[in-house]
Amino acid sequence: MENKRHKRKKIWTAIGVALAIVLLLFWLTLAIWVNDEPEAAIVPHTEQTADS
Repeated sequence: MENKRHKRKKIWTAIGVALAIVLLLFWLTLAIWVNDEPEAAIVPHTEQTADS
């Protein structure tokens, strides 16, 4: 038989997982809505300077 502490832990874990899923879906929806392109994530090239 489960005690109250174990039940609360399960409930908070379920709430945390549900919140993470909602935030992930929101993030993905927002990325699609603003037409996020993979090229935007590429770090631009910088000039390399040689110490002479």
